[in-house]
Amino acid sequence: MDKFISMKELQENTIEDKDWHIETEDNNSDITILAIHGGGIEPATSELAFVTAQTNEYNYFTFKGDRRHGNNELHVTSIHYDNEIAQDLTQKSQRAISLHGCTGQESIVYIGGKDKQLIKLITSELKDIEVDVQHAPHTMSGKQKENIVNQTQIQAGVQLEITHALRKHFFKDGKLNRKSREDQDNWDEFLYTFANALVKAVEGLHD
Repeated sequence: MDKFISMKELQENTIEDKDWHIETEDNNSDITILAIHGGGIEPATSELAFVTAQTNEYNYFTFKGDRRHGNNELHVTSIHYDNEIAQDLTQKSQRAISLHGCTGQESIVYIGGKDKQLIKLITSELKDIEVDVQHAPHTMSGKQKENIVNQTQIQAGVQLEITHALRKHFFKDGKLNRKSREDQDNWDEFLYTFANALVKAVEGLHD
């Protein structure tokens, strides 16, 4: 169970720039990349979102947990995610990809959401770089219409749940602590390869 029932409640009861901060960029793109549980909440999702968005100037939003301990308290589930910045970016976009972290000792991406066309393209591109992609189980299906990723112009998006084991490969030292994540020299080539696969999938929509 989340400590806070909504982002509004969380933001009223915590301290910005101490407990958390937001990084966002509106590039007037049709595509938005989200990492709503970024920073220390679901480590490595912010970095992947940033690289993906920067690669092709997509819109970008991440909410970063900045606590030394207890970042899990800053988790608000996707169907209750009423942060206005994230909502505004998503609602004006044609497509959205939401990046999440889940537990798991095997390197797997669980893919869900309602955007069947983009799900198919992302699955294909990730498999091309030898990533194990599986359909998301019911508990993380990302199919509820209330899920922020499905609040796009087409009322559909894609949600990726990336296991702990796979996320560690985004960093040269194989660690997910803040020092490792924030040192761009420690970002592994695999992080860029993964981000490029997402970009290729999005570009495939226009083929």
